[in-house]
Amino acid sequence: MTVFKGFLIITKRNIHMMFLYIVIFLVIAIAIQKSGSEETNVFETQSLNIAVIDRDKGQLAEGLLAYLKQYHTLKDVPDDVSVLQDRMYYREIYYVAIIPEDFENRCLYGNGQLTVTKIPGSNTGFYVDQQINTFLNDVRIMTKSGFSLPDAIKKVIENSTDTAKVTLLDKNGYGGNAPAHAWMYRYMPYILISILCYCLVFIMIAFRKPDVRKRMMCSAVPIHSQNIQLVLGYILAGLFVWGLCTIMPSVLYGKTFLTDPNLPYYLLNSLLMTLVSLSLAFLISTLISKEELVNAAVNVLSLGMSFLCGVFVDLDIMNKNIRTAAQFLPVYWYETVNNLLAYNTSFGRSQLVSLYTGYGLQLLFAAAILGVGLVVSRLQYSRQQPS
Repeated sequence: MTVFKGFLIITKRNIHMMFLYIVIFLVIAIAIQKSGSEETNVFETQSLNIAVIDRDKGQLAEGLLAYLKQYHTLKDVPDDVSVLQDRMYYREIYYVAIIPEDFENRCLYGNGQLTVTKIPGSNTGFYVDQQINTFLNDVRIMTKSGFSLPDAIKKVIENSTDTAKVTLLDKNGYGGNAPAHAWMYRYMPYILISILCYCLVFIMIAFRKPDVRKRMMCSAVPIHSQNIQLVLGYILAGLFVWGLCTIMPSVLYGKTFLTDPNLPYYLLNSLLMTLVSLSLAFLISTLISKEELVNAAVNVLSLGMSFLCGVFVDLDIMNKNIRTAAQFLPVYWYETVNNLLAYNTSFGRSQLVSLYTGYGLQLLFAAAILGVGLVVSRLQYSRQQPS
């Protein structure tokens, strides 16, 4: 077991980097989990400092002002472009709406719209846009239903004060929120890919050095035995890292994690991602022969897939085209399964199909990546043989 012992010796030299990545992972996972797993069953409106320039002075304009006062603070600002720009620049106001003359005919019965100005790069103004559109649409519907304009405005303002009680559907026993350990498992692909690729690539580069390779080829240990020992080293490293990643949520969350009915699914999902990470490590080791390139390659791979596949940025808020492209990466399917496990404890037929599809595709990705690595390794070995 000479090759296996050498594998362990080189692993021991890089173990400090392994624990460094684990510390980074813990800090990221716990910090984001604490900020992101706050109770989401409380919904609050946001109040802004806004300015409304009323050039109409009619009933509808007064009704709109009264309606907006329920939600926002209306600032008294003169109808002067330079003054408005100055106030917005210093963030004294965040939104300006100009009510034109003949507001009722132009915007209630016609296709006219208010002239609005928002803080560049801010999304808060869209909230006010929605409220103005809601007010005008409600008044328009009521006047067409036979209400006079003053009565329609009065009814819309009165009804807008009603509040709705929102309660999330509890499908997982955590009040509709994702459990804390689900957040940790969400970030696990980053640590698995980082640790395994970093450590194993360094090990394989050491074994592929010309002098070491020549000594191994001249040794009494058969080639197939050497390959078996390297495979055992890979398996041992993968199980060790996977075990550490499983112990962490067990220690941090204890009974909550250990009694989760989805625990076997979480373990299987992370184990499959471990296989994917081992395959990626093998492929990178066949493509890189210089230690100086390892950090760059591993960081691009781990961070790139983490940002594209829903580890650091939630899949629900990502662009559709990005999500489509991410489906060609294994981490996307890991995150799809993890999101399904986070919010459900019982699965319907379609959810089970999604669950096992995610598992199957991760396994296929691992096999495909390993196959490409074997082909590249075989080609390199053929080139090194004397003609």
